[in-house]
Amino acid sequence: MKSFFRIFVLSVFLVFAVWGAGHAAEPQISVALAQNISSCTIKSSSLTLYDASGKHVNAKGTITVKSGGGSKVIVGGKTLSLPVTVKSNKGLLYFNDRPYRGTLMLIHSNNSFTAVNKLSIDDYVKGILKMEVNPNWPTEVLRAQAITARTYALAERGRHGNAGFDLCNTDHCIPYRGVNAEDPILTKAVESTKGMVLYYQGKLALTFFHSDSGGYTSDVQSVWGSDIPYLKPVQEPFSYQSPYTSWSFKISGEEIGKRLSRAGINVGTVYEINTVKLGPGDRVELIEVVGSNGRKTIKSHDLRMALGAKDLKSTIFTVSADGASALPARNIAESQPKNEESAGSTLITLTQEGAFTTDELLDMLLHPEKKEEYLQKALARKGKSAASPRPQQKKDPKLLWPQWDSPAEDSAKPGGVRGSVFVFQGRGWGHGIGMSQWGAKAMAENGWTAEKIVKYYYPGTELRKIY
Repeated sequence: MKSFFRIFVLSVFLVFAVWGAGHAAEPQISVALAQNISSCTIKSSSLTLYDASGKHVNAKGTITVKSGGGSKVIVGGKTLSLPVTVKSNKGLLYFNDRPYRGTLMLIHSNNSFTAVNKLSIDDYVKGILKMEVNPNWPTEVLRAQAITARTYALAERGRHGNAGFDLCNTDHCIPYRGVNAEDPILTKAVESTKGMVLYYQGKLALTFFHSDSGGYTSDVQSVWGSDIPYLKPVQEPFSYQSPYTSWSFKISGEEIGKRLSRAGINVGTVYEINTVKLGPGDRVELIEVVGSNGRKTIKSHDLRMALGAKDLKSTIFTVSADGASALPARNIAESQPKNEESAGSTLITLTQEGAFTTDELLDMLLHPEKKEEYLQKALARKGKSAASPRPQQKKDPKLLWPQWDSPAEDSAKPGGVRGSVFVFQGRGWGHGIGMSQWGAKAMAENGWTAEKIVKYYYPGTELRKIY
């Protein structure tokens, strides 16, 4: 009898052990709602605040929290030591009038405090999905987005670890809006994929996603420099239309120079743009910009970030010059009569001496017939005559503006354009890495399941259910 009892107890233990092993606890995640603030409001029908020293404060309704300097906050005249945990004993927790699930943490930051929402991963995904996909889209694309968002968030946990939380609530991580962003249809998509994430070689995959690939996704190496096997270019299997199927963006060379300068790329006013390298699907990978202060070959992604991701929507584009012809430019020296050679030499010398303004150089570049007019103006400013030019100097290899009698092999690269105003025309929106949301929509409309969609965009990954 005792032996039977021991076997029975052992069997029950093993059943529960196996059940527990297959049903891990749902992971938690912490998201910054507001950083480095001096005050906020918190509301619930019943609140409890616990501080670092073990002190607690009970409250009802709306309370105001103010920084007390250093690692202190003041709540209803009472001083609490950071970090402070805020729990709602009944119902949702409101931070600055916006409802959230889970708990709120107030942590010290820069002599003020940061408000952090700590909650389950699925409640977090419910609060981000509506900013990524339309609830009216096919169910399978919604499920695919739930899987990729969950995987991305878990893989990126600790991204802001030094600041005391996992993720922020902006585009730097993923926009998160709490309960206000929840939708019954999207909640169902989250629940139907509960615990489902993508792995690669035993680790959570980096499941980046974007709006529209324009027909071909990007190689992560050409964008961020990392060589990740499952983030290579793939062609969209179905054609589709989106609001970003075709777009254009017009900008002056002067403004390009300013925006590049703010990004640490100092080439001055841009007057020439050359496509250096194309990837699959005609996606631009490297671009050369030439300006009054220099030339620079950069990643097209860096150009996009400098000019503005909402303006230069993707890196699948062509560029043309408004009011100017495409390169290669003709060799001006070869078309000059011999009796104009001395004037050409003077023009080179004056250019090297900085006798022309940027606008004058651009105008001469676009309208060679005005060279003589500007030559006379520059000489008049210097009190000289075109009839007695200074001796011709050696060409300066550092001179980036056109050297009017330069040899043909020094002329601009084929496929580039020169001008003072540039027009970018392209398709798609986003960095292009990983899953295209509009592309996934087309797949779902053609009968693909969420599982098949994510395996296509992240080839070689494994779909697992971890809780």
